[in-house]
Amino acid sequence: MSEQTPPDPLARLGEKIEQARREQLRREGHGDAAQGPIGVAWRVAAELVAAFAVGVGLGLGFDYLFGTRPWGLIAGVFLGGAAGILSAYRAANELGRSPPPGPQQDRGERD
Repeated sequence: MSEQTPPDPLARLGEKIEQARREQLRREGHGDAAQGPIGVAWRVAAELVAAFAVGVGLGLGFDYLFGTRPWGLIAGVFLGGAAGILSAYRAANELGRSPPPGPQQDRGERD
């Protein structure tokens, strides 16, 4: 009978970590395929419109509750627009970044 070496607990741990990283990247949207330019454009547009709509809605709600018409709407338009631009700026900054290093890249740097 041949003796088999017991499985290395560190190797099993490494495999579990690698699997967890892949799952996390998949959940964050950094899956196997990168998001294309059309997807990024739709994301930026949706974030701009959503932030603007929320600002306008909150401004109208503020005006309704406190009777400050039209100042709440004006403030909401500006704040919503600023939030939308900030969101678009952050999304554009993410375009130039590469996804977090995968497990293969980490191992190569340590060796």
